[in-house]
Amino acid sequence: MNEQPRTPRRRLLLSTLVAALAAAVILVAFVLPAEYSIDPLGIGGLTGLDVLGSSKASKPITEVMHAHPRKFYSGNIAIELAGREELEYKATLAVGEPLLYSWRVQGGPVYFEFHGEPTEGKWPAGYYRSYEIQERASAAHGSFIAPFTGQHGWYWRNLSDEPAIITLQTSGYYSRLGRIESKKAAVE
Repeated sequence: MNEQPRTPRRRLLLSTLVAALAAAVILVAFVLPAEYSIDPLGIGGLTGLDVLGSSKASKPITEVMHAHPRKFYSGNIAIELAGREELEYKATLAVGEPLLYSWRVQGGPVYFEFHGEPTEGKWPAGYYRSYEIQERASAAHGSFIAPFTGQHGWYWRNLSDEPAIITLQTSGYYSRLGRIESKKAAVE
């Protein structure tokens, strides 16, 4: 009969201790700096792994929670548009503030552009940024974070000869929400 050679206990114990020591070195040198930003040997700083740990430690707070200096507002507004009429309706938001919105048209359809215009800082005259444009729409829903302090909102044009009603629902940290009156040139 063939018998398997038996590994002496001493050799098995030595192999186990070497494996445990290697695991401990890997834990201290690489895992702790990368996962927890703990770098007792300084290897995390040399290899850049400590950056991973520090970014993980700070990200959950900034991604999960954002404090605001004032309470949020919610609105549910019906906006009437005559046939072929156009108008702008905007929220005034500080940079970084969120706005959630949903709107639908009864009648229509409408052309719309969601855009923003800065009210603070140095910007070229007439600067604005478009976020979304649709040639023919009956509804839109979304969330928005203001990239700059200013007025952000919608331009709607009724494409029908019949009246339309836009029902707009908003929630956010805006300081004002309302119709923007067009600036007409003086008649001479």
